[in-house]
Amino acid sequence: MSRRLSNGRSPLVRKQSQITAFFSTPPSSNPKSKLSSNPSSDPSPSPSPSTSKTNKKPLLAIPPPSKTPSPPIKPKTPPSAETEPPQSDFVGRRIKVYWPLDKTWYTGQVKSYDAECNKHSIQYDDGEEESIEIEKEKVEWIEEEPPKKLRRLRKLSEKVEIEQEKSGSGECELDCVDDDSSDEDWGKNVEKESSEEVDLEDEEELEEVVAVNSRKERTTSSQSAGKRKKIDVGKMGCAKKFKFEGDEEKGTPKATKGFVGVKMSPGIGSNNQSETLSKGSNAKAMTDNNLTGEAAERFGNREAEKFKFLREGRKDAKGRRPDHVNYDPRTLYLPPDFLKSLSGGQRQWWEFKSQHLDKVLFFKMGKFYELFEMDAHIGARELDLQYMKGEQPHCGFPEKNLSLNVDKLARKGYRVLVVEQTETPEQLEIRRKEMGSKVKVVKREICAVVTKGTLTDGESLLTNPDASYLMSITETPLEKDREKDTLIGICLVDVSTGKFVVGQFEDDTDRHWLCSILSELRPVEIIKPSNTLKPETEKALRNNTREPLVNELVPSLEFWDAEKTIEEVKMYYCSPDGESDALPPVLTDLVRSGNNSSCALSSLGGCLFYLRQAFLDEKLIKCAEFVLLPCGVLGGSIQKYMILDSAALENLEVLENMSGGSSGTLFAQLDHCVTPFGKRLLKRWLARPLYDRKTILERQDAIASFKGVGLSTALDFRKALSSLADMERLLARLFAICEGNGSSAKRAILYEDASKKQLLEFISALRGCQLMLKACSSLTSLLSLAESTLLHDLLTPGRGLPEMSDVLDHFKDAFDWSQAESTGRIIPREGCDVDYDTACNTIKDIKSNLTKYLKEQRKLIGDSSIDYVNVGKDTYLLEVPESSRESVPRNYELQSSKKGYFRYWTPKIKELLQELSRAEEEKENSMKGILHRLIQQFSENHCTWRQLVSVTAELDVLISLAIAGDYYEGPACRPIINEAGDSTDGAPSLYAKSLGHPILRSDSLGKGSFVPNNVKIGGGAGDASFILLTGPNMGGKSTLLRQVCMAVILAQIGADVPAERFDLSLVDRIFVRMGARDHIMAGHSTFLVELTETASMLSAATRNSLVALDELGRGTSTSDGQAIAASVLEYLVRNVQCRGLFSTHYHRLAVDYEKDTKV
Repeated sequence: MSRRLSNGRSPLVRKQSQITAFFSTPPSSNPKSKLSSNPSSDPSPSPSPSTSKTNKKPLLAIPPPSKTPSPPIKPKTPPSAETEPPQSDFVGRRIKVYWPLDKTWYTGQVKSYDAECNKHSIQYDDGEEESIEIEKEKVEWIEEEPPKKLRRLRKLSEKVEIEQEKSGSGECELDCVDDDSSDEDWGKNVEKESSEEVDLEDEEELEEVVAVNSRKERTTSSQSAGKRKKIDVGKMGCAKKFKFEGDEEKGTPKATKGFVGVKMSPGIGSNNQSETLSKGSNAKAMTDNNLTGEAAERFGNREAEKFKFLREGRKDAKGRRPDHVNYDPRTLYLPPDFLKSLSGGQRQWWEFKSQHLDKVLFFKMGKFYELFEMDAHIGARELDLQYMKGEQPHCGFPEKNLSLNVDKLARKGYRVLVVEQTETPEQLEIRRKEMGSKVKVVKREICAVVTKGTLTDGESLLTNPDASYLMSITETPLEKDREKDTLIGICLVDVSTGKFVVGQFEDDTDRHWLCSILSELRPVEIIKPSNTLKPETEKALRNNTREPLVNELVPSLEFWDAEKTIEEVKMYYCSPDGESDALPPVLTDLVRSGNNSSCALSSLGGCLFYLRQAFLDEKLIKCAEFVLLPCGVLGGSIQKYMILDSAALENLEVLENMSGGSSGTLFAQLDHCVTPFGKRLLKRWLARPLYDRKTILERQDAIASFKGVGLSTALDFRKALSSLADMERLLARLFAICEGNGSSAKRAILYEDASKKQLLEFISALRGCQLMLKACSSLTSLLSLAESTLLHDLLTPGRGLPEMSDVLDHFKDAFDWSQAESTGRIIPREGCDVDYDTACNTIKDIKSNLTKYLKEQRKLIGDSSIDYVNVGKDTYLLEVPESSRESVPRNYELQSSKKGYFRYWTPKIKELLQELSRAEEEKENSMKGILHRLIQQFSENHCTWRQLVSVTAELDVLISLAIAGDYYEGPACRPIINEAGDSTDGAPSLYAKSLGHPILRSDSLGKGSFVPNNVKIGGGAGDASFILLTGPNMGGKSTLLRQVCMAVILAQIGADVPAERFDLSLVDRIFVRMGARDHIMAGHSTFLVELTETASMLSAATRNSLVALDELGRGTSTSDGQAIAASVLEYLVRNVQCRGLFSTHYHRLAVDYEKDTKV
């Protein structure tokens, strides 16, 4: 396969060749060589040392050889003894061969000579061989050592050229894509492959010349139609390696030449024992591009020489060195000399980059987003973009791929800065003339900062229903004599749905509450005040998260305190007249709580500041859904939920398995939801089972309603919603459109029709709401058969189910949904929009006046056949028969004529036409804003639409739990729930008959492998509250512990349990100590993990708790382990008196408790 590839932009963006000039210095002219063995009309460039073997200009300036090359062999001169040595004498000599396609010289050595065909075998320095006839080639003889080995493009035979032309690689795309993105750098030269220098003064001329040259190149060279040669970015180390603080002292190798390093903080989960999560943790290092392979050959020397201020002379934007205590690695100081050497466009890019060094810049130029310098390496590696020609790293992609590429980079841990063009070249020219300015660069503004915690759109959100939480955290130490260690405030935001969860809680030194929240929600991004959190909190964040991005904010200044937060929050809810609207109820309660909610409000303040920097605050806050943390976590007097800490969630694999997936989990077993928002609600139910008997019974009744005769109705409900979009996220995006930030802002110059996408989403949301309302209403037939109060509350209009029929009818009457989908434009119906109706009425009145005027003229002239006609752009021409011409008044203006007719305008008609033109323009303007106004009307009911989604989600989960019972192997029953301690002597109880496993099945284990168990714990006098299990390995001890715990969770979320009978007194908390595992990254051995989890049980367990201990003491010696196990069991049985299961291989324990009635 030929390697003759074009290094210009790929065919998709070939027409944007002028962008090369944006970030290129004028090319130095190559002297034309006269030393050629085969002179032609097209002189060749002068010989130079080997360069990167792509068909482009040399990228690096390499000093010429110290010795003067020998003259080449003269063409058309037959070899003779008098003129030159025999051909065989050339063997072993160093030689340079000129390659016309590459327009450069390549060095090698003559290895052999074949006298029969008169060809010499050349061994090039890159290892390739070729046989050539020296007399027919341009060559030079050299004596010095060969320069650096580089690859080379093969020469193309005529046959290969014809084949490539026939293949037309990319030619269709090239011709089909329009690009008017001519942009910057007036006065700069456009570097062409033919070394043509174009000196242009304005953007229009630049665009015209480059377009002409591009077309000329495509038609005259098959090379231009090919795709550019792709650099082997797979060998590049760009943005993949971190340099941690102190690495150099620990022996980390220093960066080699061409490596531009920046110290980054350790990532979570890395092989680093740092006790804190630092700024930029796990963020990709934007300047850590350790180039290798061809990328290093092409760009390495330039970066090492030109960007010294990125390495040894590195400073932040305020001139502070890395060893300064306040050094900010997110910014960069640009030396004045460097700035002076830049063109206007380059300077603009570097000014953005110097303030956002930790981000990848998507720099808008016309219809394309461009990546330059270190960002281009990331684009080549992570997005599979191709480098453009030139000595500067540069790649890009079209506007339509923005969402896709932002999503890819953000999911991989990068921060993406979207810089939009907010001025066209024409607007720039007008500004220059009006202001007398010499500015040569169009305006650009930052319109979005996207990370994996702030994604609002993208492919991953369509395929993954899981929430991606952004978490803000702060803490205040408590007094030393308090039982708890600290007061922690957190704010969790799901940006894709606009949901805020705010609250604060007291926590112990092991941060059990915080770890539970982290294990349940798994935030993908964390915001914290710098140098403020305690080491224990930092440790919990590091050990219970999975590589989140970490952002450190300056306390008070950026991470606001409670007072500043209240002040800022009220500003979001101010009406245009300056009066403050009512705050959401949750925020109102927090504000009224004063100091009792200071940490919660401060965490909200840190989150709001960060969202403001990402241009998301106004989009989210106005229509946000605020929720308080569950009361159990807030430490309220009334507990509504069972508590599952991180150890319980992980050991029981409730939400995730050990590898981070959902296969084999309790969630996967119960998940039969058909909506993405239903799946998210099911996860919340499983993470926080109920601790209120009345609520549990209501759920049981509702689930029972969807069985038996109600099953077919439930299945119809599921079928109707099976194709429903993620309405929770879709509604959040629509609510955000009401604000004018980000890429949807009016000031951004967009070439793709963004309004059409918004229209389709709006219609999808309307159809989705209509479908949800219809599906929920279809379940009302069950109300007469069911006794469920929960189902009645959910399905009764005005109580659970919102009354939205009238609102939906309004939008249905406003415009034709199907027509708008097909045309991409809304044609409003009468009564939909006041401005549109006014314009239509004005047009109607004018046309009525024109009709009235026609009748008057007919009467005046005395000819009823006179009528209006339209000719081209001329409308409402009075067409008068030739027979009536003598009666035409003098003020008639003749416009045209045809055989037998004359056409006139009158002053009155011209006046009415001017009015008609203005009215039609007003009508068109009103149509442009109709979509935005309709979405604003839709968003006014955002609470009601969210209520509809909430009801639909709850019904979806209830039906899912009803269906899940049929997937158990063996019998399933409705659990009997008793109040905590509701037995003959007040002791908590748990009884199960033929208890099966909710997940394991015989078809995976083998027939007869699983045996149902009868379990009885507590309940009255003489009944043991603890079960002590002994037996061989793989005997099922751990399995029994897990299935009992999962059965309790199932019972308290209201689901059926795989058993013939299951009685349960409410469990307030489940403690699980299971398996031998360590936290080596946290410095915790297996034994320490055991003791930590056990200590949590001993300190927090109550009489209503359930404890599951699996082989406690295995992490130490037999004697010590047995002593620990015996002591813990004794304390739980005698002091705590809770229900529990204890499996062990210490048979001495079985002997000691053989006659104990409590075990």
